[in-house]
Amino acid sequence: MKIVPTPFPANPCDVVTLTVLEFTRELELNELGSLDPVCRRFFEDANRAVVWIIRFRALKTWCDRIDVAPWLRSEPSHAHRANELAASFELNAAWEFDADRFRSAVESVAR
Repeated sequence: MKIVPTPFPANPCDVVTLTVLEFTRELELNELGSLDPVCRRFFEDANRAVVWIIRFRALKTWCDRIDVAPWLRSEPSHAHRANELAASFELNAAWEFDADRFRSAVESVAR
């Protein structure tokens, strides 16, 4: 079986969906310390590693918002759902998740 490489994400709309497992495995929302573990995870597809990093940074940016951080701490399932949704949620023109739409999606999945 031939592996089809992930296209390089030149624009936010080019950032492909990852599976929940691909994105959340060993996910720590602390700072991204080294690119080596991410590159090793996707050693056959460097562009998939780039996608993971873009999605990680979008999630981290959203989680660090002053209106989101306390909300995440208020209900542990919110953070879990956000991590799962970040694998496939569309990015806006700023390469981020739209804060309100992403939060609404997390809330609707939690119900």
